[in-house]
Amino acid sequence: MESGSSSSLGLKKNGKKTDRNRRAWTPIEERVLVDLMKDLVTNGWKSENGFKPGYLQKLEAGMMRMLPGTDIRAVPHITSRITMWKKFHGSLQTMLTSNSGIGFTATHMIDCHNDTWARIVKVTECNLLKNMNQSSA
Repeated sequence: MESGSSSSLGLKKNGKKTDRNRRAWTPIEERVLVDLMKDLVTNGWKSENGFKPGYLQKLEAGMMRMLPGTDIRAVPHITSRITMWKKFHGSLQTMLTSNSGIGFTATHMIDCHNDTWARIVKVTECNLLKNMNQSSA
């Protein structure tokens, strides 16, 4: 690669490559995305096998309208967030259907003992769950 060409990969101080498209979503941005997806479902953009073609552009336009000046794009940001939600949903579904000792608090948080949580993370092999805080019962 030429020294003047651009790439989606950058270098960290420790020499490892990082993805420049990676971004941290704020709770407000996630809430807006969820609300926009609900609006798409309400307005007939959801079919039996998923969303209709063009839904990502609708979501991106909605994000621009609701959050002026945002740098969120359909690809890679919105698609990445939806993929993460699908993985997380699958892990939660596995937890709820195959494990006992799990409860929920009044604020809809998972409530279990630390050893139970460690077992859940090991069984589901989900990196998304490993760093989540759990409340000790």
